[in-house]
Parts: sequence; structure tokens; C-alpha cells
Amino acid sequence: MPEIRAFRGLRYAPDHLAAKTLAPPFDVIDEAARRRLLAGSPYNVVRIDKGPQGHGESWYREAAELKAEWLAAGILQRDETPALYGYRQVFVVDGQERERIGLIAAMRLQPWGRGIHPHERTRTGDRADRLMHMRALGANMSPVFGLYSDPKGETDPLLRVPSDALLLEAEIEGVRQSFWRIGDGETVAALQALLAQRDIVIADGHHRYETALAYQAERRAAEGDPAGTQPYDYVMMYLTRAEAPGLAILPTHRIVRGEQELDQESLLHSLHADFELRPLWNRALWQQALAQAARDSVALGLALPDMGAFVLRLRDPDRLAAIAPEAPQELRRLDVTVLEKLLLEPLMGISPQSLAAGERVSYSIDADAAMAAVAAHEAQAAILLNPTTVDQVWQAACHGVTMPQKSTYFYPKLLTGLVFHPLVAM
Repeated sequence: MPEIRAFRGLRYAPDHLAAKTLAPPFDVIDEAARRRLLAGSPYNVVRIDKGPQGHGESWYREAAELKAEWLAAGILQRDETPALYGYRQVFVVDGQERERIGLIAAMRLQPWGRGIHPHERTRTGDRADRLMHMRALGANMSPVFGLYSDPKGETDPLLRVPSDALLLEAEIEGVRQSFWRIGDGETVAALQALLAQRDIVIADGHHRYETALAYQAERRAAEGDPAGTQPYDYVMMYLTRAEAPGLAILPTHRIVRGEQELDQESLLHSLHADFELRPLWNRALWQQALAQAARDSVALGLALPDMGAFVLRLRDPDRLAAIAPEAPQELRRLDVTVLEKLLLEPLMGISPQSLAAGERVSYSIDADAAMAAVAAHEAQAAILLNPTTVDQVWQAACHGVTMPQKSTYFYPKLLTGLVFHPLVAM
């Protein structure tokens, strides 16, 4: 079963830990955002976590050298004693304020299925980048995001936000962020005991977990498989309760691009075989229209440059059982599965391999921006989805079923830069 432990975190010194030195995870930062973060502080974590667009292998070495300089100058410092770290985010979704509280720990690496379960497939490019990054910097720079089931809330009293001794209290892009150290041995032991009884489902950061497994295998092979546990046998992970009311999943919409012109009229004609097409006259009401159409079936939104916007309602909710009998029951009524099996692959020629490589499809949680790209003829199509539920994620993962890439967007993202987990002796 999952094993967590406290660790001696590498952190920004108190006078440097601030909103201006933190950043979102590397995989949601585009080049423009990266430059904005760099302009905000010479010590923003993005300087050592994400290279410029099109960078070569030399960037990883430069990032490692800069990390060493920051450590020598006291900008970064290592905790003297091991600890877990508490992390709270307060945010607004659909007009309602929510609170999500969890802890950051070192989690013992296990192969998939041994108490730790993925819920979606990953893109190959991200894994290759993070492995080179981990080799160079010798640390987990961002936590994997994991869920554990705790219906009774037994861990809640152990994760109360302290009234003082906070390492960070700041509002960053509309989210109130609180971060603190849990160094009390009794509390650490209680959390270890409670979490040892529970499976973990990865919510976000699958590629970081897979990279940690690859790095562990590499290091053990190079060192002759040493006895005893090593720092690289663990990965930094943020853990939060799956049943907590503050857990929010946003839909991740698809933006389709391509060099060849899309035959929009033919696409709509082909869609009639499986979907009812309802014109979406008011695009501002897409969310309500899509949710209503999905009450007893599966529904997608589709925006095309010249033909307008539509709600696609699947005529037969059990259609996938006939055309894709290999698809597990847990996936047959998911928006993302219907999207891949009935639209992207058969009608637009976008295979699972193409999706994994990120060749034609990009992703956005901003439906208005996705539709604007289509209206400006910067994209061939925008496909809008309803959000996946936490229960769907949990059921699929625990049955050994992996969803397609970007099936979920857990909001808000965890900040990078709060604490790092060293994988080498320091």
C-alpha cells in the first residue's frame, strides 16, 4: 500500500518565497506566459523549470547550474529536519467559493496498480522533457497530484491551517494560497498511518510519476541496485481527499488544426449518422446547452469556421458497445471516449498516436478562446466538452482503465516553487 514520508525540502528562503517567484506547472505555460514570469523576478522558478520554446539539451545543464548558484547564494535553502507540507487553495468556480486542502509528501514509488493508479494516458513529449530535466537538476520540482478516498474525513483535523507560522499566504491569479510546514512527529505519524490504508489515484502529473519511475530504474541500474531505500525511490506528491467538496474538475476543450482544409459540410453530414445536431445560436450559453443535452446521453459542442456552432447529442448512448467492444464499460459514456471513437479518428483522421504526439489537437479550458480561434480561421474546429466527474475518474482508475489524454483539468493547478524534493545527496 502507499507509503509516504517526510523529507528535507529544498525551498526559497523566506525573503524570496513570494507570488513573483512561483509559477504554474510547466506544461500549462506557453512562451508568452514564460516571458511574463521571467520579467516578474530574476528568481522566478520558471528559470530553472521550463526552457524557452525550441530549446536544446544545453538548457537543462544551464538550469542545473543556475539552481546551484541560487543554493550557494542562499536564495534556496534546505530544511534542517524532515517535514510534510500543508497546502490550501481557496478559489471560485461557477460563482461559488471553494476550498481545497492537502499535503505534500515524499511518496514511495510503486509500479502502476500497486496502490497507485493512473486515470489517463500521457503525451510522449512531456515525459522525454521531464526525464532530461530530472537528470540535470536531481530533484522533483513540481508535485504529482494524487487523490485518496477518505469518506469520513479522518485526515481533516490533521490538515487544519495554522493561525501563524505560515510560509506563504498570498493571492495569485485569483486563488488564495496558503503553505505551511508540518514538522510535528505525532501529526506526521498519524498521516502516514491513515494514508497507508488507502489507494492513490493520480489526478494530474502522470508524466511526472512515469518520469520518476524511469529515473529510479536508471539510477538503480547505474548504481548496481543498492540495498536500502534511496532518495530517488520516492516522488514528491500532493495528496487531497477525493470526497472533499472543494475538488473541482473543469472540462478541457479541443482545438483542431491542420494544413489541409477541412470539408465542413461533409463533416456535418457524416455526424448525422450518430448525433442529433442542434444549432447553438447563442454561443454564450454553450455550457447550459451542453449540460442539458447530456442529461440522458452524451453531448459535445462543435464550432466550425463557416458552418456555425452546434450541440451534438449522441442518438444511442450505448453506441460504443457496438463499434468499440474493446472499450471498457467505465469509458463508454465519457465525452472524451465518444469524441475519439466517433469524431476525431473516423471523421477527422486523428489517430490516438497523433493525439499522444500532440500533432493536430491542442487543449484549453477557455471555451470562448477556443471558439474565437475558429472564428478567426486560426483553427479548423473547436470541440467543447462537459466536465468529467471525480467518481468517473476514481472508478476508471481503480478498474485499471485509462482515459484519453486531457480527460480532466483539476482546478486550480498546484503552484511550482513552494518546495522541491532532492533526489541526490546535498
